[in-house]
Amino acid sequence: MLYGALVGDIVGSKYEFNNIKTKDFQLFAHDCNFTDDSVMTLAVAQAIMVSRKDGTDLASATIKAMKALGNVYPWGYGYMFKCWLAARDPQPYNSWGNGSAMRVSAVGWVGQTLDEVKRMSYAVTAITHNHPEGIKGAEATAVAVFLARTGHSKDEIRQYICDNYYQIDFTLDEIRDSYQFNESCQGTVPQALQAFFESTSFEDAIRNAISIGGDSDTLGAITGAVAEAYYGVPEKIKSLANSYLPADLRGIVDEFNHEFKKTGIYVDLVDITKLAVDAIVNAANETLLGGGGVDYAIHKAAGPELLAECRTLNGCQTGHSKITKGYNLPAKYVIHTVGPVYDYYMPDEAAELLHSCYTSALDLAKEYGCRTIAFPAISCGAYRFPYQDAVRIAVQAVRSYPDLDRHFDSIVFAVFSENLYNLYKDELL
Repeated sequence: MLYGALVGDIVGSKYEFNNIKTKDFQLFAHDCNFTDDSVMTLAVAQAIMVSRKDGTDLASATIKAMKALGNVYPWGYGYMFKCWLAARDPQPYNSWGNGSAMRVSAVGWVGQTLDEVKRMSYAVTAITHNHPEGIKGAEATAVAVFLARTGHSKDEIRQYICDNYYQIDFTLDEIRDSYQFNESCQGTVPQALQAFFESTSFEDAIRNAISIGGDSDTLGAITGAVAEAYYGVPEKIKSLANSYLPADLRGIVDEFNHEFKKTGIYVDLVDITKLAVDAIVNAANETLLGGGGVDYAIHKAAGPELLAECRTLNGCQTGHSKITKGYNLPAKYVIHTVGPVYDYYMPDEAAELLHSCYTSALDLAKEYGCRTIAFPAISCGAYRFPYQDAVRIAVQAVRSYPDLDRHFDSIVFAVFSENLYNLYKDELL
């Protein structure tokens, strides 16, 4: 986390006032350096770490952090921001500059929902850039980071940006020759996002951003922030970026990554038996001896040894889970959980039992050291649980699991229909 913006800033620094209109350039040159973009990105990250969980003091914490770091590293800022840094009681100055977008990426990593990301983005932005375009540019960037890190496709991210922020109706090749230095959000954020949309890897995204010229370090920071959330950053590139940062700034990056390590929670329209994860969860019946739907598919793919082990488990109660080896499956383990047949229970009891399926499965996964888990849509087939309710319970159970981020790296909901896929997508926003 945060490395995407830092890499984009450092790589772009060499070309901010000496634009290069090609993707063929040395990524980290000897005369590259971190700029105000990196400093303010880390100031926002620092503010998030020290602010209250409810965000009520995030704006004031951001003012304090930006003034502190900005006065330690007092270069590269525009005149109005320099005055803001020097003021005893700094006030917003109606800016629509792209500085609001280049510093906001930490918000996209920390916010748990779109609404929370938007609230946090406003809090860290309106203290300086309270012009509507400044607010919009920051929010669009933070939202793109959030959508990328929560497993949305490029097409889905583009559609959300176009529907809510900017109409991006150009390609980089169409604007490369004519695009010039532009300090506004509206003249930078759409171009930076398009650099991500056209990319094939993290490094390719950075090269795209720098290749169009303009405010290269800020374009790189914005593009890099979203590209990291989508692709990740190669360790070699992280290491090279670290070599440009002083110890105190590296410390902020390390502390942020330690505090906000996130378990990736995704949905995929995929055959769960094909997933090479530590454990897949089987929607079993109380006998554990096989049944229809995903239960049948898992037993078939695992081979007869799975049934033989299941015979030794003496069944399983509804809402509980038991674990076996994966045998011929790519997954190391199968966690068998018994979902409720919806018509057999009162709605509240059925909901409680379904919630327990997820938590008991996660308990076993934690006990056996499984860090990557795939869940089917438990009780959504022959057990007739209403899809929307089942999806809501599944996501809430996983998200609220104690110390989720410490115990698990990724959790995927592997679903069998477009309808379920879309319901999970909406619930995960």
